[in-house]
Amino acid sequence: MRRLALVTLTALLLTGCNGGGSDDDTKDGGKDAPTATASATPAPTGPTCADIWKPGATLPPDYTSCVQDGVEARQDVEKCTDGTELVVFMDQMYAVTGGKILAPKAQPFQDSDEFGKVYTDCTGE
Repeated sequence: MRRLALVTLTALLLTGCNGGGSDDDTKDGGKDAPTATASATPAPTGPTCADIWKPGATLPPDYTSCVQDGVEARQDVEKCTDGTELVVFMDQMYAVTGGKILAPKAQPFQDSDEFGKVYTDCTGE
């Protein structure tokens, strides 16, 4: 009898530890649904994109990225053979670090002869 009581008590304790809720409680926001926690990822910092990416301006030689609407902006970066980088910003503008920012009217400009020359000069390909 004592053994049966011990087994029953153990079963009740184990059931109580898992919350006793069904799997559906977490799917529909029930009481056992996980709560949102603050993200451990800090917000990006740096210059705003509007301050950097201006057609005709010079892309700073030490440029790495910029922030737009609270997030790091989308850009493609190619390392150049001379140590600079070719940066394509949001598929709208491009420049080699330390060089003039260009905003071609023809899109997609990546298919243009002008961009192809800049890419080849940069990468050696």
